[in-house]
Amino acid sequence: MCLGQTVETLGQGNVKNISVTASSNSSNGIRTLLRDGYLPNHNAASRFLSQATLGPKFAEIEEVTNQGIEAWLNSQLALPNSFSIENYIRSISQSIADSLNRTPQTTPYTVQNLNLSDWYFDVAWFQGSMTSPDRLRWRVALALSEIFVTSRNSDFDGNPYALASYYDVLLDHSFGNYRDLLESITYHPTMAVYLTFMNNHAQATVNGNLIFPDENYAREIMQLFSIGLYELNNDGTEKKDVNGNSIPTYNNNDIAELAKVFTGFSWHNAEYLGDRNENELDYTYPLKFFPIDSSDAIRRPWKSNPDITNGHQPGGKTFLGTTIGQGRTAEQGELDVQDALNVIFNHPNVGPFISRRLIQRLVTSNPSAAYINRVATIFNNNGNGVRGDLKAVVKGILLDPDARECCKGDEPYKGKLKEPFIRYMNLVNGLNLTSTTGVFRNRMNEVYDKMEQRPMESPTVFNFFQPDYIPDGDLKKAGKYAPEFQLLNSITLTGYLNALDEWLIDNDPIDYSSYFSGETVKDAQEPEFDFTADYLLAGNKNLPQLLDKYNMILAHGGISETNFNHIKKAIESMPDIYDADGDFNETNAERRIRLTIFLMMATPDYLINR
Repeated sequence: MCLGQTVETLGQGNVKNISVTASSNSSNGIRTLLRDGYLPNHNAASRFLSQATLGPKFAEIEEVTNQGIEAWLNSQLALPNSFSIENYIRSISQSIADSLNRTPQTTPYTVQNLNLSDWYFDVAWFQGSMTSPDRLRWRVALALSEIFVTSRNSDFDGNPYALASYYDVLLDHSFGNYRDLLESITYHPTMAVYLTFMNNHAQATVNGNLIFPDENYAREIMQLFSIGLYELNNDGTEKKDVNGNSIPTYNNNDIAELAKVFTGFSWHNAEYLGDRNENELDYTYPLKFFPIDSSDAIRRPWKSNPDITNGHQPGGKTFLGTTIGQGRTAEQGELDVQDALNVIFNHPNVGPFISRRLIQRLVTSNPSAAYINRVATIFNNNGNGVRGDLKAVVKGILLDPDARECCKGDEPYKGKLKEPFIRYMNLVNGLNLTSTTGVFRNRMNEVYDKMEQRPMESPTVFNFFQPDYIPDGDLKKAGKYAPEFQLLNSITLTGYLNALDEWLIDNDPIDYSSYFSGETVKDAQEPEFDFTADYLLAGNKNLPQLLDKYNMILAHGGISETNFNHIKKAIESMPDIYDADGDFNETNAERRIRLTIFLMMATPDYLINR
């Protein structure tokens, strides 16, 4: 080797001082030296889909392999929302009412008076997730549901419409604008009940006591839904004051002032603030605004105090360094809401705050500052002067070099522990659970009971796990976040393995329920896994092909050689698919396939999505 000789690597993202001219005169010639300039192989396609869907299907892996990641993304981003959870529950309700009314009833059953339980939401959610073509939307909506949290663990009286209508908002806005999403959840009764600003009224004196507006939503919309606790640089790192301390984004005065904005809201069918003509569908309508809290001693003697005159707090409100509503009357209160949401939306923290949380939910628990900065820059301006474009943000997250460079998956602490619920969806999608009728009835009880996670069932507004959670051990020593590990313990890990045994070995992957007492069971709506197409791969001769197939579908080729060989050896120790007489044994083939998948999904290689 000559002294002074240096080695320069071209490609794999190394394009400094390089220009490439394409024969088509396209400016994209440089992509020939970048990873995104090539069609992915099957494992790379599976890895991408593990971030962009609720679990890759083999047909999707083939599709992405053939057309490329960006083309698939563009086609998904162009798809409209194809499923309404609320409407599906309404259709179930109507079918129940029709069935029950075949025998004359004193009071006929209607969609409004059936008093359905919240598990009808689970059935409708699973139906939509298994049948909707807009698979990216469902993945992003789940991520949003873990940021803008509401939960059935609240005073919803088990009403499935409270969950369904709210989740439909997340589906509708997954590729929309963050500002519109923020407004929609603010006007949603599910959020108003969950964070207790339903019937919130202006500051008043009652029986000599000064009563202030409820501050719950005002606090959480800042802390959890938009700007966080401390001022951020665009790359997500915290700004520091001259003494090296983090700088709070807001204080108690900001919360108290913002709380005045979210006053005067009640149910859509209320006649006055605090009234409710209750029925199951109340949660499906936006909040109604009551600026004046006109007292009525007969209907509401506790509100007969003459000091209570306003539903909405009139006048100015100062928070986050801005004053809004100066000189406004209570009747102009909805202008306060618009102004307040605009102040929050335009805060410089929102881009890095929301970007980091979405990256964590889709790609990696520890995004680099550069990754956050690139995505936050897209949030701030999608390239066309639009702020808050979630479609551009999602695309930026999934196409970013930090997401797509598979070689980075070998670096320490890259990727994320698969959420328990994602593991379940990975199973039913990867194994192509199919209903001959196109209908799936799944309460997903086993998922929640064994692993403590199911959509819209977070124990608190802080989600199932917190974005800054650091478990003990090597991760703590390295100062690395691992949110999903907050759900991992001896109970949930053992529960996961027991659930896998039920789903795979016992071939019982869904929790079927009849809709009403006495309904005829419909076996076709309780699908099982069908492995007949893989039987010939289960023999010792073809076993590596079977392992390769499910390694690619479930773990995008991530099962290590050591674990791959351990699994292979374990399966080879089982009776082969041909008996001593040379006859094919279907039972042996079935057992081998199911145990192969069980062992793969139990490996750390599968559980950590790199």
